Amino acid sequence: MKRSKWMYTLKSRVIVILLLNSLVPILFIGGISYISIGNLLSQKLQSSIRDNLRQVSYTIENELNKLNHVSMQLSFETGIGRDIERYYSLPMDIYEKSQLEQSIQNYINLITYTSPNLGFKYYYSTHPIQSAFKQPEIRSDFNPEQLPKLTSFSGITYNGLHRSMDPLSESLVFSVDRRIFLPGNSSMHIYVEASPILTSTILGGSLTSMHVQYLMADDRNTIIYSENPQNFPVGEAFVSGSQGSTPDDVHGKIVFGNRSEQGWTMAVLIPKSEYNREINDWLQRFFLVVLISLGVAMGLAWILWRTVYRPLSGINKEIRFIENSKFNSTLRYPGIAEFDFLIDRFQHMRQRIFDFITEVEQNEKKRTQLELEKLLFQINPHFIHNTLDSIRWIARLNGQDEIDRMISTLNKLLYYNMGKSGVATIGQELNALRDYVELQQMRYDFLFNVQISEVEVHLREFVIPRFILQPLVENALYHGLKINGQISVKVDLESGKSIRIEVRDNGVGMTAEQIEGIQSEESDQKKRGIGIGIYYVSRMLSVQYKGQAQLQIQSEPGKGTSMVVYIPFTEAT
Repeated sequence: MKRSKWMYTLKSRVIVILLLNSLVPILFIGGISYISIGNLLSQKLQSSIRDNLRQVSYTIENELNKLNHVSMQLSFETGIGRDIERYYSLPMDIYEKSQLEQSIQNYINLITYTSPNLGFKYYYSTHPIQSAFKQPEIRSDFNPEQLPKLTSFSGITYNGLHRSMDPLSESLVFSVDRRIFLPGNSSMHIYVEASPILTSTILGGSLTSMHVQYLMADDRNTIIYSENPQNFPVGEAFVSGSQGSTPDDVHGKIVFGNRSEQGWTMAVLIPKSEYNREINDWLQRFFLVVLISLGVAMGLAWILWRTVYRPLSGINKEIRFIENSKFNSTLRYPGIAEFDFLIDRFQHMRQRIFDFITEVEQNEKKRTQLELEKLLFQINPHFIHNTLDSIRWIARLNGQDEIDRMISTLNKLLYYNMGKSGVATIGQELNALRDYVELQQMRYDFLFNVQISEVEVHLREFVIPRFILQPLVENALYHGLKINGQISVKVDLESGKSIRIEVRDNGVGMTAEQIEGIQSEESDQKKRGIGIGIYYVSRMLSVQYKGQAQLQIQSEPGKGTSMVVYIPFTEAT
């Protein structure tokens, strides 16, 4: 495609654009009527108001979803639900109930700490409405059925703006009410409010510096909240301010509405006088800008050309240097903030490119070194296994049956512990544990017994992290067992929800301080080599199951120790 040589240069285009910028307003300003400009600015104003209203609606919808998420965290489906179920299903004395209430409150405090926009929270049961357990006071007129509902589904109700149920607050809030599905108890609910500060932040600002009023309608287009009850009373159908191209003019108010994805509607009411005054102000500013632009546009053409050309020429020169792998040239700054900033970013980019090239070269060297180390890592285990096999055959040829059996067992255990996969079945773990116990019985000069209970067939194929049973048994054997000691290992399915693995011994036991020490990352016991395996198991469960698995240790001095691992059970595993 052929181009005019004169129009191909930046200089010619700058001159043409500035001339058009100066001449076009002069030619058309006289022909533009007040109505056409007003319509144009009105559309711009409407777009701005709709954008702000959509942002308000989106923010409210987002916060309602966050409240829903928090209510889910505080419901039966999560950890706190087990405490609530125990509170209602198990017989307990006053002290136990108090401890359980404190545990529930601690969990609620943790959720509150991690959710800064969270306000008042309340557990209650229906028929009649009463507190589920000891909680902060709530308003005496609390009745979830009378709150302004935006929408509801699947036991979850989203409430629109209403007075907070906190007796110490008169602020407006949004809230979510969720039914908690407790076995044998269908009347438990959790009520959660947004922070009053959040509500005032969302509704406190004014759109385009105008005095506005808000109203909300539920998913059936019934008004549930109105800041103009004279013209838009609560309870009436809301049919104005739809999302059409033109806003409605009702009772001297310009009405804009936005329907959320959840079905409810947020609307804003703007006084007609203020709406027109905003347009008139924009018109005045527009005419002022046109007059100023006519006075300065022609003089800017030459100045702009001189300002733009020289920095661009210098940057083009530096780009050619980079093409030739020259990264050490001196950059010249034109003394203009925008171009100085651009050159700074160019320098940063140039340095990044140089660093990247250097890093690629270093990574290539490291990659070669890692490949060699990988080969060495693969060779070393084979060397160990082959050497042990040679020793085993020598022992067998010389009639050393006990050494033969010990080497064979050790070799099997090493094959398992050095496996490439990070997971194994429960059956594989138990087989490896039997090999480990057999080695230890050959090694120690005192008697001890390890009983491994039979495991159901479908549980033996359940996949768990590799190498979690041996550290538990090893801890019991090294640090707790006495002569003629007993260690029992049991694996079963608890309540159909989790795999329960218990390692129990009748050894010397531990104090609470010792238990805390072996579960801590940094402790004097770790330095002495005590509890390293227990800490490994705890960390492995935390990383593998992201907090859904746990290791519990119960022990008393002189009465033995019980270590129980709980792992989430799924049929698909």
